[in-house]
Parts: sequence; C-alpha cells; structure tokens
Amino acid sequence: MSRRGLLGAWLALSLMITPATWALDPGEAAPEVAGRHLLHADQRLRLSEMRGKLVIVDFWATWCGPCVISMPQLDALRTKLHGEGLAERFEIIGVNVDDDPARARRFLELHPVHYPVISDLIGLAARRYAPPKLPSAYLVGADGQVKFIYYGHGEGYAETLEEKLRELLAAEVAGG
Repeated sequence: MSRRGLLGAWLALSLMITPATWALDPGEAAPEVAGRHLLHADQRLRLSEMRGKLVIVDFWATWCGPCVISMPQLDALRTKLHGEGLAERFEIIGVNVDDDPARARRFLELHPVHYPVISDLIGLAARRYAPPKLPSAYLVGADGQVKFIYYGHGEGYAETLEEKLRELLAAEVAGG
C-alpha cells in the first residue's frame, strides 16, 4: 500500500475510533492549529494569533477531488471579502493532511491560493478537529469559538460560507 493509502486508512481509522466527545461542534472553543506555512517555511502560523478575526480553518488533501474544487472557491471568497476592506476581520487557514509536505507544496505551486496553508503531517490538528470527510471547513468566530461547520463540498458551498460569514460580521457591527 502506498504512503498516501496508509495515511488515508490511518485517518479514516482514527476518525472512526475517536470518542464522540472529541467531535467538534459549533459553540465549542476551536482547538489550536499551528505550523509552518507550506510555501514560506520561515513563516509560522497559529490560529490563536488570529483571535479577533473570523477564520475559516479548511482541512484538505491533494488526493481529495472535492478539495481541489473547493480551494479556488475559498480563495475567491477571501479575495472578494478582502477587496471589500475586510482583510483585518477575516482570514482562511488551509490545513493539508497529506503525508508528504513536498506533494502539497507542488500542488500549491500548480494551484496557488492566496491564503496561508500549513501541513498537518503528524495529524495533530486532524485529531483535534476530527473532520469526518474532506474538505471540512470550520468557521471560527472572533471569540475563538466554532460558529459553523461545512463537511464536504457541494452545490452552494461558497455561498453558504459567505452567508454565514456575513451574518457574523453583521452581528459584530451590531454589537452582538
């Protein structure tokens, strides 16, 4: 079995045997996500350093067909919101779960995105978030709590995430 196949089997098994109490639900504190930027190894990234912003934490892999479709949609959403002057209030962190960071780097060089992407080589973030499928997008509020989760990819993916983001942004402006 290839390394990719072994990682996929391990990830599937680890998700199946993860206690239900470890599953992340909206309203819970978002676990830390941290690592080196895949394309800029000198840059480290921590979700906790983005407190005060809305952040989408997106788990993906190069071998995941729906991930390949969702990433440009997330990138377009980020570009749109940053273009509206919301760069200080919104960001995306991509979390790659491939077993080979070099493969993920090559993928990003061919299919670039403008948001930071880290490698979860040892699976620490994947164990904490326990995404049941890829991609999985966790919308984390400015308060560090998970506000919304979108598992997989389907029709209306980007629109649903944008709608939830705008609801949260409006609630912040309204003071709630």
